[in-house]
Amino acid sequence: MSRINFVRGVPADEVFPRAEILESARAVVMNNDSPALRYGDAAGPQLMREWVARAHGVDVERVVLGNGSMGIFDLLCRATLAPGDAIMLEEPCYDRVIELSRLSGLKPQPIALRSGALDIDVLRTAAEQTRARYFYCVPDFQNPSGATYALDVRHDLIKAARDLGFTIIEDSPYRQLRYDGETLPSLFELAPDVTIHLTSFSKIIAPGLRAAYALAPREVIAAVRRMAESTYVTPGNFALSVAGAWLTAGRLEPQIARLNQFYRPRRDAMLKALRRHFSSDAYTPPEGGFFVGVRLGRGIDMVRLQQALAVEGIDIQDGRGFFVDDPDDTFIRLPFGAISADDIERGVTRLAVHAKQ
Repeated sequence: MSRINFVRGVPADEVFPRAEILESARAVVMNNDSPALRYGDAAGPQLMREWVARAHGVDVERVVLGNGSMGIFDLLCRATLAPGDAIMLEEPCYDRVIELSRLSGLKPQPIALRSGALDIDVLRTAAEQTRARYFYCVPDFQNPSGATYALDVRHDLIKAARDLGFTIIEDSPYRQLRYDGETLPSLFELAPDVTIHLTSFSKIIAPGLRAAYALAPREVIAAVRRMAESTYVTPGNFALSVAGAWLTAGRLEPQIARLNQFYRPRRDAMLKALRRHFSSDAYTPPEGGFFVGVRLGRGIDMVRLQQALAVEGIDIQDGRGFFVDDPDDTFIRLPFGAISADDIERGVTRLAVHAKQ
């Protein structure tokens, strides 16, 4: 019986476009004009930057590439903030963002998501009190809850940013993985004046490429480029050149269609299992992405729960890591992308049994 890994939200190996990646890699290696094997601009290979600029309808000088979206987030914080500055984060929040913020000496200020909705009043109060420059969020299929910001929430958030003078960091690695429901405009599409758009192709092509980018005002991009150059001279030009060749060959849309067809049944299996074992108010059904956050209903001994499930071949993550200062000991994140429907059913069933003991 296979071991079930509910710890990491990784893509399934079956959906990596291996032959296409190999073809793209061969093309950039054999192209003498490609920067794939050389040092290059700290903002990344021009071919991919131009593709991104066309895709979003922006000038190429508003695009910077990097080694994973968290790598760019780290550079952005170090280039534009100082130790002791506040940064507002949605809560629960992707745990790596909390860790990176603290490593940069920043003061994370949590803004609650309640039943998947951002508490705008809390956000406004925090912005006024802390004078934070940024608010970080994942508005589409949020990590770790799976929630999506409604259109009215997006407009309220944008208004707050404009009223109070902060910038939204919109992280969108899952945005294209929508399995049902209506596609909403991104925050960057609605308000490029107050939004930095951050995303990666880790869930679309392959995480090993570490291909990511940010869209931001020119002065912000310039600051990130300077920080990148002083940090690692140039990003991973080989991987970014491969990603750029893959994108310019028109591979993206067919791959997204394949991914949505592949992942939708796994999302459905997760929701079916949750409906069987948990109340409807314990989770927000995700319309896409890789995760669903579940509140188990009462405080539990997370270490005991992890140990009991590990004996049965099921690994879970301590959900308290998704909170800044006041951990919720009822919360757990369940990924479903790299787990079969049968294993999802078995894993959720055993989780429910042990959580209720």
